[in-house]
Amino acid sequence: MTSSRDTTTHRTGAGRESAPVVVGAERGAAGMGLVGVVALAVGNMVGTSIWTLPASLAEVAGPLAVVAWIVTAGGYWFVARSYARLGARWPITGGPYVFAREAFGERVAFVVVWSYWLSATLGNAAIVTGVIGYAAGIVPGLHGAPVAQFIAAQVLLWGLCALNILGVRHSARLGIVLMVVTIAALVGTAATALPQVDVAHFTPFAPHGWGALAPACALIVWAYSGVESATVPAGEVRGGGATIARGTMLGYWIATLTYLAAAVAVTGTIATAELAATARPLALVAERTVGAWAGVAVGLAALGSNVATLNGWILLAGRIPVQAAADGLVPSALARLHPRTGTPATALVVGTTIPAALLLLYFSRSLLGVFSFLVLLAILTTLVPHLVTCAAERRLADRDGTRYDAAVRRRAQREAPVAIAFVLWTMLGVGREAALWGLVAIAAGVPLQRWVRTSRH
Repeated sequence: MTSSRDTTTHRTGAGRESAPVVVGAERGAAGMGLVGVVALAVGNMVGTSIWTLPASLAEVAGPLAVVAWIVTAGGYWFVARSYARLGARWPITGGPYVFAREAFGERVAFVVVWSYWLSATLGNAAIVTGVIGYAAGIVPGLHGAPVAQFIAAQVLLWGLCALNILGVRHSARLGIVLMVVTIAALVGTAATALPQVDVAHFTPFAPHGWGALAPACALIVWAYSGVESATVPAGEVRGGGATIARGTMLGYWIATLTYLAAAVAVTGTIATAELAATARPLALVAERTVGAWAGVAVGLAALGSNVATLNGWILLAGRIPVQAAADGLVPSALARLHPRTGTPATALVVGTTIPAALLLLYFSRSLLGVFSFLVLLAILTTLVPHLVTCAAERRLADRDGTRYDAAVRRRAQREAPVAIAFVLWTMLGVGREAALWGLVAIAAGVPLQRWVRTSRH
């Protein structure tokens, strides 16, 4: 198995040799242990998803959303297993890009890194919007004030960017603290709400028909975007592949159990029409089942949870293109490391500039409208890396006898095709408008690739 600090060369799809980029090497820091990895995975999943998505799900599917959570959790178990196995065998910074390059070469790898980077940067605009949505319910000056919302969002984005430039250890510490706050608040809310569930809120169970299941599952993909998080900063993980694999599956299970408990609690205590109209569903549940003070407390916890998610995805957005830049597939400046901290400062700044610019949408759409649009766009661009990763494992399991023993190869051969089928099915539920915009965004990377290839040669 390859060590996380291994700097031996590997082949790119063009047949050239390049060494894995060791982020943080200048300070000799492999900064995340198992707890930090789990916090990154949980924080990147349990953020805006469970705090905000119940409103969108209620509008799309009604109480059928509970089934959608179960179906999506089942499908993503197979996806998580693929990431855990691949992360254990290729613990190189870059995650999905590395797996696609090893299996299919640099053309497919470019599509993956471009799509994944888009999903992270677009998603960060949605995540910070979720933070401001919850803050607007607590801070009177933010409610209905686009200028104040815009300024607050910019301060948050650039403040976390600066924290990540300082180093992964600082980011990991913040993530661990906020993960504890998040899980405690969600479990506490679900525990008080579940005994008060009213079965009347589950009827009609499928107000838009069972055909709404696929669109609902596609929305929930947003909640599972992040299951791959441990594989992206792999070069900064203590314990290498073993820690990445354990952290991935622990993160999956913690997030899934939390999701299911919260989904039942929300659906069973708030009428569908009212749920679809609120930007802070969990806080509303706490208000109804405990009291006004609980709604404020949950709102504050939601803020912390959303900040943890934004922090984690800013970390990822700064690392997704690093190895591809070193391999010559995207501009080489994105592989540049800070001389003192060893962090990919240029990629972090560029990755933060895009969501910062997208926040101009605050002046043309409602806050919830901005969130829903950006989520749908980010969902398609994150499904592409998931699809290619699962296909990559199927190919690599057949081809690489040094990393896959017979037992693991058989499991991969059974599980990867199920993951592929599930991801394809959720792609169908994204919808025509989001699919069109997502494909346009992915296609926009083609001129960039050609320019970089021409410059390289």
